[in-house]
Amino acid sequence: MYNSIESDEFLIERVKNGDCESFNPLVERYKLPLYKIMYRMVYNRDDAEDLVEEAFIKAFRAISKFEIGRPFYAWICRIAVNNAINYLKKERRGQVQPIEFFEHSLAAKKGNPVEMTKQKVLQERITAAMAKLPDDYRTIIVLKVEEDFSYDEISKVLKIPKGTVMSRLARARQKLRGIFKEMGVQKK
Repeated sequence: MYNSIESDEFLIERVKNGDCESFNPLVERYKLPLYKIMYRMVYNRDDAEDLVEEAFIKAFRAISKFEIGRPFYAWICRIAVNNAINYLKKERRGQVQPIEFFEHSLAAKKGNPVEMTKQKVLQERITAAMAKLPDDYRTIIVLKVEEDFSYDEISKVLKIPKGTVMSRLARARQKLRGIFKEMGVQKK
């Protein structure tokens, strides 16, 4: 049995030495953060779950290549993001499902129904605007703004130079402003 205090490195060493069960705590530790990223990229619960599962399967199969001392989360995140990008390239779906992710939190809040409705409408507009962004821009926005990754972390996850991360983020924000303007969403 393993507890949640054991380091990623310890667990990975165990997996590399043949203890496959040591991979389970890593899955438990990182499946929700990865799911949140995947969902914000593909806007579909089932697809997000599939992408997370696929990322963990690929990581498990390639664990011998993982370099101890490097952050496991960045490595698994890179695998998951690459899966999502490939998925989006294949699917190219124009339809975006509404974000069910926020509906539960809105329903759980007790308060002013008008404010709850405004919040839901705003979230739907953000979702619609994000869906109009090119995949690479949406990925950068999700990692930087929603997941609070540093430029260096994004650079490692996407395997692109830090300067490219910064310029793509600037272009993504500019494009998002244009989309909001087209949608009639005004900055207050």
